[in-house]
Amino acid sequence: MSNRTQGRAPGNDGSSSTSAARDNIHAVASFSHREAAAVSRWQIAIERISAFCGSAAYFVGVVSFILIWAGANAWALNSGWYVLDTPPYPWLQGIVSSNGLLLTIAVLIRQNRMARLAAHHSHLDLQINILTEQKVTKILQLLDEMRRRLPALRGMQDSEVTALTTPADTEAILEAVKEHLESNPDGGAGAKT
Repeated sequence: MSNRTQGRAPGNDGSSSTSAARDNIHAVASFSHREAAAVSRWQIAIERISAFCGSAAYFVGVVSFILIWAGANAWALNSGWYVLDTPPYPWLQGIVSSNGLLLTIAVLIRQNRMARLAAHHSHLDLQINILTEQKVTKILQLLDEMRRRLPALRGMQDSEVTALTTPADTEAILEAVKEHLESNPDGGAGAKT
């Protein structure tokens, strides 16, 4: 089987792209490990509690607790026994309200960390996109220079290629995005394009 039929360029054994992919995977994994190592034990505990509280088992447990609490107190009231919490169950309301407050705080703590990670990832995406744009522009400039030097293509002009070989003004683009976001606080969602 030839190299072309295997999907590789002649003389390329594919190891460099595999190595580059492996390096990229290693870099992402290393970043994730550093981020995980920076998380405190309290943060981990809060996030585990938050994750458990978002499960179906927790939901069933809370509903069961409320039903058992109300049922046991109603049964005790009808049986003439001591009632811990009479209807409308102020103790139960306090427990449920405290639980809701603590869960809200736990979720906000987790969301704050996730938002910081998302901001880091977004910044990384922006850096990679800018670098990619610079590389593509350089490749187009080299191809345009080759076009000018080859006798058969010397007279051909392509205004689109000429425009694309001009490097993007990153500062101007970022400023335009900032102005757009400031003039459309919802980020342009719902606006017609």
